Amino acid sequence: MTTTGDPRRVNYARRTAETHAAFFTRHLRPGISLLDLGCGPGSITVGLAERVHPGTTTGFDLHPGLPEGADSITLVEGDVTHGLPFEDGTFGAVFSSAMLQHLPDPLAVLREVRRVAAPGAVVGFVDADWDGQLLYPTNPLLEASFEVMRRLRAGTSPFVGKQLRSLLVEAGFVGCESYARVVHHGTAEEVAGVGTFTASLMSGQRDQIVEQNIATGAEVDEMEQAWLAWSAEPGGFLARFWIEAIGWAPEG
Repeated sequence: MTTTGDPRRVNYARRTAETHAAFFTRHLRPGISLLDLGCGPGSITVGLAERVHPGTTTGFDLHPGLPEGADSITLVEGDVTHGLPFEDGTFGAVFSSAMLQHLPDPLAVLREVRRVAAPGAVVGFVDADWDGQLLYPTNPLLEASFEVMRRLRAGTSPFVGKQLRSLLVEAGFVGCESYARVVHHGTAEEVAGVGTFTASLMSGQRDQIVEQNIATGAEVDEMEQAWLAWSAEPGGFLARFWIEAIGWAPEG
């Protein structure tokens, strides 16, 4: 599958089961059925599938995809906010990475996950939380870009990370645990990558930002250039929180 054209899609395709699901994979075993919810380009999905083989793996997304050669995984296209097209108790494991932050009602989705989870099924969710970060050096344009992105996310859940354990409990899962890890960008390559990626997000959403009267086109352009300049900072550093949570469907 190709991921060119959308910088977010390209970025997602760099994520693997090792980088984003290590907290979850140790609970998997061969032979169980697995659902990767919001699987995106499938780069995490293939690693999960290897761990449950010969069990079945299903990837569900608005625009699901897989890397070349991963043809043993079933892809289902759909919108999770409209419910899941699976029978009750279908899956022995459910995973999702960076999906809930994009939704208006994460709890409703977790209740659907509870419905399709088999008794004793393990579920794992990992998501960013926009409530804290470390950025250096910074300036008013970079700070303004964060406010623009937050306003652009109105009606979604960019602060869901810290709530994951609570939401799993409320959805009916047991034995729930949550962890935090810091994703850091502190080498020349990492700073260049995250800086240019953020700049591309600003330019890619320019029309939407202007249409919603969040900022003018000229302001967006200035923010984009500020991120490009930051990407070349010899001492640049950025760190953000990612929250992981795991739980189990009750037995019986």
